[in-house]
Amino acid sequence: MEVLRTRVGGTRSMVIRAVLMCAFAGISASFAALAHAAQFSVDAVKAAYLFRFAQYVEWPSSPSADTPFVIAISGAEEVAVHLERLSPGMTVNGRRVVVRRATRVQDLDGVHMFFIGESAFSRSRALRAHAAARPILIVTEVQEGIESGAVINFIEVNRNLRFEISLNAADRSGLRINSALLSVAARVERRPQGALNCNDSYLRRHRPWACGIRMASVDIWRGM
Repeated sequence: MEVLRTRVGGTRSMVIRAVLMCAFAGISASFAALAHAAQFSVDAVKAAYLFRFAQYVEWPSSPSADTPFVIAISGAEEVAVHLERLSPGMTVNGRRVVVRRATRVQDLDGVHMFFIGESAFSRSRALRAHAAARPILIVTEVQEGIESGAVINFIEVNRNLRFEISLNAADRSGLRINSALLSVAARVERRPQGALNCNDSYLRRHRPWACGIRMASVDIWRGM
């Protein structure tokens, strides 16, 4: 398994450096600082989060150092711009970072992380289905993100930016989430246990893949 580690090089502005200082401190301190980073734009903080996530995820293959780490973006142009500003000074496991806009399923070839902005979510079903069948870390920012197959979903808690994680989606995509990242998530959807009644109309409409299992979701809301 490939453990992706992120390190910082130079950046282009004081704001970007400040965001990165938050993003690459200790795990608890860094996510707490990012969650409360009101002086930064939300898009800049989300971009820093995306780089930070890569440090705590294992992908199922180990490509060569010449293979770029690819982050695809759909419907979140400002986040993409911030990522492009960050990427020249950063590598993931020694590999350069490439930011790509994704509008077609072909754009997801070779992608490791896929961030879908709220504005594109409703029209991204084909992209999400394509990504979900591959070892791609899907990150969203909508209320139904986890229920729709995302591994990580941004949420707002007490006016602070936080995130929730689905271990079921991670397992489906062959990804392993480090326990350090799980410990600072606002909510973790645990692996399935037991059986579920599929006569539940909500499940049939929104989570048909969950039929036959009971989701042991554990809320671990914490002030940080």
